[in-house]
Amino acid sequence: MLLLRLHSSAALRASRVLPPLLQRSVPHTGSCVSFSTSQSASDGSQPPVHVPVLLQETVAALSRNVSDDSKPHYFVDGTAGFGGHSRTILQRFPEAKLLCIDRDPEVLSIAKANLAEFHGRVIFQNGSYAELAKHLEAAEFPDEVDGILVDLGANSFHFDAARRGFSVLNDGPLDMRFNQRDSTLPTAADAVNTLSEVQLTKIFRDYGEERLAKEFAKAIVREREERGKVFETTRDLRECIERIANMWKSGDKTKKKKKSKRASKLGSTHPATRCFQALRIYVNDELYHVDNGVKQLVNHLAPHGRLVTIAFHSLEDRPIKDFFRDLVRSKF
Repeated sequence: MLLLRLHSSAALRASRVLPPLLQRSVPHTGSCVSFSTSQSASDGSQPPVHVPVLLQETVAALSRNVSDDSKPHYFVDGTAGFGGHSRTILQRFPEAKLLCIDRDPEVLSIAKANLAEFHGRVIFQNGSYAELAKHLEAAEFPDEVDGILVDLGANSFHFDAARRGFSVLNDGPLDMRFNQRDSTLPTAADAVNTLSEVQLTKIFRDYGEERLAKEFAKAIVREREERGKVFETTRDLRECIERIANMWKSGDKTKKKKKSKRASKLGSTHPATRCFQALRIYVNDELYHVDNGVKQLVNHLAPHGRLVTIAFHSLEDRPIKDFFRDLVRSKF
């Protein structure tokens, strides 16, 4: 069994925790996904095209130690997205069968359209890779497979489709759920309109690593309690955070400290970016799926099977790195 952790970021962050064969850190120099939101599979036109990140590295990692004989191989794409990685896996292994899993039913329907030519070789399941055992059984796959891929985080589709409520810049309902069809799931608006200042501060700090977490949380609660504000759209939240960020900037409260390169870098992003990220992670309980899901995936690898993970920020990457390190130490 071999585990590979591909970390995609703006700059190369070399990790020395794992032996060379157990880790690979790759710089990301381009966008993850390219597509046109003007086209939709539901209206009969061409579905959006997925240009996946780290495509060649991912397929090469999954392919190693897998023979090219006529025996069918079984793979799992635990975060199918639009099916970009899946397509290349199916092309690389003409006899392979693939299980595509995604938490977002809308995204999964696009993957289904994009992979229609592979009918009979690919099975689609709406859900989380954290429940892989259930999905393998439903798909009538063996309990151990040759390769598993998980590409963590949100799809660019979520940010570009304003109606999904993920984007700081595109105005839309403050939703952020991966699965909008599940009415039992709380939205980002539910969180912003009901949680206390302490709870919001913790979310912004823990999931967004936001240095003004307390100030932003306090402003949100003040808007609710003193002005009767109901946050319904991404614009509502963005403008509230912008006001506080501008006050701090004009008051020179953060400029008294010597700016590090990291602080300077954060200053180039929209002030609400990290709060939006934090709410998205909270609403979808993303770190639970990372912490618990990845740990379960290794139990479903066949001998010489391979698990490949792609992470985009330290909150995702850190627990995976720690888990892989523990596996190495335990001689799993």
